[in-house]
Amino acid sequence: MNGIKAKILMDPEVVPVYQPIPVPLEEALDRKLDEMLKRDIIEAKTGPTSWVSPLVVVGKLNGELRLCLDLRRVNEAVLREHHPMPSVVEYLAKLGRGQLWSKLDIKEAFHQIELDVDSRDATTFITQRGLYRFKRLPFGLVTAPELFQKAMDETLSGCEGTVWYLDDVLVEGKNVQEHDKRLEQVMM
Repeated sequence: MNGIKAKILMDPEVVPVYQPIPVPLEEALDRKLDEMLKRDIIEAKTGPTSWVSPLVVVGKLNGELRLCLDLRRVNEAVLREHHPMPSVVEYLAKLGRGQLWSKLDIKEAFHQIELDVDSRDATTFITQRGLYRFKRLPFGLVTAPELFQKAMDETLSGCEGTVWYLDDVLVEGKNVQEHDKRLEQVMM
């Protein structure tokens, strides 16, 4: 999502913490870190930092690793924006007018949002290779769903026949022509 940046506002009254954690999956973790560096999702952290969170490595069904941060302590300091999240009732009320539907699922949705430079230190984490921080909105941050929903609202608000909730987008049309025109608008 080009042009959209997420800024994490922190409560200055909360004292930052440094939380190291040993990681037993070093070889697989090295590969994942290299991949995330190459894809510009994370960057090496140099210089002083107040926040250092432990890394949580989760195995996915396909055998790959998902790197998550244990941001519980950081989340205590995050000032929430409280962007409205649509309810199921609101979502369902917008459906059912079409005859043809497409469902889109945004891959690694939160990573589509660039993290404001001033907000990156709050996402610093420790590995056996040193410190890294996220350049993209990380999973586990208390405001990530709200910030992502807000970005989706801004991005798709003018798309007729389209409803979305976080990374799931549904496009409907009364016929193939209407559906395809709407789908093309969403994909742009």
